[in-house]
Amino acid sequence: MRQFKDAGVDTVCIFAANTDNSLGLPYCKYAPVWRWFGKYDFASLDKQYDDVLAVNTNAQFICMVDLNTPVWLQRQLSLQGHSAECESFTMLSCACANPAWRKATAEYLAAVVSHLEARYGDRVKAYLLACGQTDEWMDYSRGVAGRAKAQAWKTWRTGKGMEDAPVPALERIDRAGFEGLLRDHAAERDVIDYAQFTGDVVADTVLGFAAKTRSLIPRGRQIGMFFGYILELTHSRMVWAGHLEYERLYASPDIDFFISPGTYGDRPMGGGSGFMVPNGTRVLNGKGFLHEIDHRTPTYNCALDEYVSIGWMVPWKDQAETDAGLKREFALAIINQTSLWCFDMWGGVFKTPETMKIVAQSKRLWDAYAALPLKSRAEVALVVDPQSARLVNDQNPLVAQIYQATRNKLNRLGAPFEVFSFNDLPRADLSQYKLLVFPGLFEVTPEKAEILRKHVFNKNRTAFFVYAPGISDGKSLDTARVKELTGTAFKAPGVTAVARDGWQAVYASGYDAVTPQALREAAVAAGVTIYCEDAVPVYANERLVAVHMAQGGAKTVTLPCACREVKELYTGQVVPVAGRSFTYTFKSPDTALFELSW
Repeated sequence: MRQFKDAGVDTVCIFAANTDNSLGLPYCKYAPVWRWFGKYDFASLDKQYDDVLAVNTNAQFICMVDLNTPVWLQRQLSLQGHSAECESFTMLSCACANPAWRKATAEYLAAVVSHLEARYGDRVKAYLLACGQTDEWMDYSRGVAGRAKAQAWKTWRTGKGMEDAPVPALERIDRAGFEGLLRDHAAERDVIDYAQFTGDVVADTVLGFAAKTRSLIPRGRQIGMFFGYILELTHSRMVWAGHLEYERLYASPDIDFFISPGTYGDRPMGGGSGFMVPNGTRVLNGKGFLHEIDHRTPTYNCALDEYVSIGWMVPWKDQAETDAGLKREFALAIINQTSLWCFDMWGGVFKTPETMKIVAQSKRLWDAYAALPLKSRAEVALVVDPQSARLVNDQNPLVAQIYQATRNKLNRLGAPFEVFSFNDLPRADLSQYKLLVFPGLFEVTPEKAEILRKHVFNKNRTAFFVYAPGISDGKSLDTARVKELTGTAFKAPGVTAVARDGWQAVYASGYDAVTPQALREAAVAAGVTIYCEDAVPVYANERLVAVHMAQGGAKTVTLPCACREVKELYTGQVVPVAGRSFTYTFKSPDTALFELSW
C-alpha cells in the first residue's frame, strides 16, 4: 500500500469478507464482521479501514460488501427448513429465491453501509456489492432447484401468463435437441424459459440490493458489481451462471459501474486481453467500468497455504513480459476510458521496483488521458446476443467457440474492434462500422429481422455470420432459414461471401473456419483499416493507438487518417508519419502507446 501511495494511487478496495473462497479458505485475515442475526463485529470492520489509513492518510475507499452466506447463517436457515437453498456461494439462484436469505442479507447490507457512512463519510467513493461464486454474482447451481426456487419458478410463470410446468429435469438441462448444442422452442421451450427465470431471480435480487444501498447513501457515492460476463463464461456457465440478464442491470439507474478481470483466455504475450463484458453496451448505458488486473507476474504467490495453491494459472515469465503485459492492460483501460484495479491477489504480483515503476508511469498516463471524451476508432464490431445464448446447451464443448474464442481471434486482427449487444443496434451509431461479426445469432424473430434490415443490412456493410444464424424464429428451428439470411446453405463448407441487396454476407458453417486470417480477409474486403500486418492486438481512439507484440522488430503501423507525427508515451520517442504510416521498432515483447499529433 505504501508503494501504491508513492505511485499516486489513493483509492483502496477493502473486502471485509465473512466467507471462504472457491478453494475453501477464508477470504479475509480479519475476524468476520457478520456474527449472528443483528450482531456485527464493527471493531473488525473498522480495523480493516484504519489499518489502511495508518499507511495512507489520503486513502479513499471502495467498500466491497460480502453478501455471501456465512456458515452460521446457512446452519440457522437450514434448521428453519431452508436446507441448501441458502448457500449463496455455490447455489446463488436458490438463495436468491429464498425470502429468509434475502431478508437476513438485506439487513446485514443496511447495517454495514450505515456504519461505514457514519464512520468514514466522504472517504467512501463506492460500494461494491459482492455475492455468488467468487463474489462475482455467478450462480453455480446449474439448474438445481429446491422448494423455494421451485415455488419462485411457478410464480414467475404465472406472472408471465404461462401455464404451470415443473422444473425441467437435470438430464434435459444437460442436453439439447439440435446437434447437442441448440434447443428448439417447439420441444424445449420450458428449458429455455427456465434459463431466463434463473437469470431473472439473480438479477431481481441484485437490483433489490442496489436499490437498498442507493437509499442509504448520499448522491455522489457510486454502486458497482461484477456482472455481464457473456464473453468469458463457457462450459456450464454461459447460460446457468445467470449473467445473460446483464442488460437489465446495465439499464438500472441504481448501478453506476461494472467490473471484470481481464479475460483469463488470452493473457500470454501476443494475446489481446480484453473485457469479459460487452464494452459497447456499458458505454451506451453511461456506465463506468473497472478493469481488474489480477494477472500473474513471476513474483506472484501461488500458494495460499502449505496445502492449497492455484498453480494452474501460468504467470508471465519474466520482467520483460510483466512490463509488456501491464502496459497492455493499462493501454486497454486508458483508450477505452475505463478505471483500472491493480488486484494483488494472494500477494507478490507488484513486488519488484521495476513493476511499480510501470504502475506509477501508467497511473500518470491514465490521469492525463483516460477521462478525455475520445471516440473509438473501431471499424469492426463483435455482436453478442444473450437472447440467442439461452438456446445454447452450455455443456457442449463448442460453447467456448461462440464468443470467447471469436473475441480472441479478433484480438489478432491487427485492427481495433468493439463489442455490442444485439439490442444495442437500433440506438448505437454504427456509421463507422464496416464489419459486424455475429458468431451466435441463433434466434432471429420478426422483430430482430427488422432490426437487421434497418440497421445492419445497408450502407455497403459486411455481416459475418457463423454456424446457424437465424435457425430459430423464436418458435421452432429450421436450417432453411440460414440460407434465407446468409445466401448460403447451412452445411456449406468453409467461408462463403455472398453479395446481398446493398450489403455483403459472409458465412462460416463451423467455428473452426473462423480463423484470424478469415476475419482479416473479411475486414480488408469491407474496407477496414488494418493498422498492423502482423496478427497482433490493436486498441485505438481518436487520439491514441496501442499495439502489443510478442515478437518485436521494425513494424509499419498504418493509421485511419493522416497526421504529422506520433509520440510513444512510455518512452517519449517521437516518430514522423508519412501520410498515414510510420515505422516503429518494438521490443520482444512490447506494448507501445502512441499519441497522434496533427
